[in-house]
Amino acid sequence: MNNNNLAGHQAFAPMYRLDNAASAGSHKPRPTRRAPGNVPYVVDNLWEWSRPEEFPSRRHCVCASPSAALAQQLGGTSGGAVFTINNLVGARVAQIPQQDARFHLDATSLHKTLLKLLGLAWVGDDKNLDGMLAIAPLWMPCLPRENAKALFKNHRSLAEIEQRLRAAIKFWDDAKLVSSNDPYPFPDGEIFFEADSWDLI
Repeated sequence: MNNNNLAGHQAFAPMYRLDNAASAGSHKPRPTRRAPGNVPYVVDNLWEWSRPEEFPSRRHCVCASPSAALAQQLGGTSGGAVFTINNLVGARVAQIPQQDARFHLDATSLHKTLLKLLGLAWVGDDKNLDGMLAIAPLWMPCLPRENAKALFKNHRSLAEIEQRLRAAIKFWDDAKLVSSNDPYPFPDGEIFFEADSWDLI
């Protein structure tokens, strides 16, 4: 992780998370990628493909809210409890304006944009089956970033639309990095972070 004070705890404005009631205590990141449960796989793959290096990856991130009430409202964990996230070490933190990533416009429009750029005639033509199979990994869960880059480099159908597709992705334009001790840029926006460790209190 590349934030300041990596050896010690970083102080961020309060953030809250609804989690399993037995989750209190210290945590470290999972070694595996996390498939999204609230946005289409193809959208998640395009977000990771286009992610600026300085932002946390949503594949390994922890999501939170800027208020306990909002964390409770958004739910997602039956019988869970709202925890304060504290004692972050080596954290990269970002926030979006929307309460949850599933409410971002990309979540419902980006896959349509991709098909439109590819060309509905091309997509619907059985003669292009081999070409469609070649780019099908874009729709699989957790396509690694490097594999996505390779698809756009090696397949003409994607290479031709790469710049227009990048311009259509608005998630990272809307997201803001959050520094320790700074207020959150959005009052109700989803917070997401990667860190070497953190506590749920």
